[in-house]
Amino acid sequence: MNTIDQIKQALQTLEPELIDIEDDSAAHAGHAGNTGGGHYNLLIVSSAFEGLPLLKRHKLVFARVDDLMQSQIHALSIRAKTPAEYHSA
Repeated sequence: MNTIDQIKQALQTLEPELIDIEDDSAAHAGHAGNTGGGHYNLLIVSSAFEGLPLLKRHKLVFARVDDLMQSQIHALSIRAKTPAEYHSA
């Protein structure tokens, strides 16, 4: 299973309406401090984020992908939205 599929699987506990992941690793090849993990941009839409400030939303996401952050993910940019926020954009 590739890293994007592993991220999606790890986030299923948040019952997402949408998960969109872009692998941006090629743009960061040779980046100082990168120990081999990839760079990813994540958009996740879930009702689990209702009423939560941005920091708590990010903490929820990071708690689910923590194991992957240890080896397969070097950087993760997160956009965590509620369904209402996503559909009003």
